[in-house]
Amino acid sequence: MKLGKIIAIALGVTFSIGAIASDRATYTAYKSQRGNTVNIPESKVIELCGDIDGCTVRIGMYNWNGTRRTASRETLFYYNSYSRNWRASAGDVEGTTDNNSTQHIINAWSCYFTDGNYSQYYNHGDLNRNFAVLSWNQYNADCRVTLID
Repeated sequence: MKLGKIIAIALGVTFSIGAIASDRATYTAYKSQRGNTVNIPESKVIELCGDIDGCTVRIGMYNWNGTRRTASRETLFYYNSYSRNWRASAGDVEGTTDNNSTQHIINAWSCYFTDGNYSQYYNHGDLNRNFAVLSWNQYNADCRVTLID
């Protein structure tokens, strides 16, 4: 019997090694919605990314070539709900939401995690505190943004 298991038994502790669930939320801009943002509420960003350790943002482009593959990228993302300032580790990108200026946190090919608001490929700017996922016109793909605390 391994020492760790003996100690756990002696302490009356049981555990298993395997996947540990974490808080997460996924938002999708389907290829039929290309050029239009899908809202990610600021409240969800605060919940998952607004604490001291931020969150991981995973962005995925699904089925761009008909083979049902996902191409993806990740970044660490920190959001300060008081100042509305954010920062992402990939590319050392930083910005402020609700400042009328669209800023992209991360993009992967035709998929964007942004603070902007788009409809029919028109950029309306950063109109509120919410964030969004956007499928652009480089590829005919579904775009997914997952926030992982």
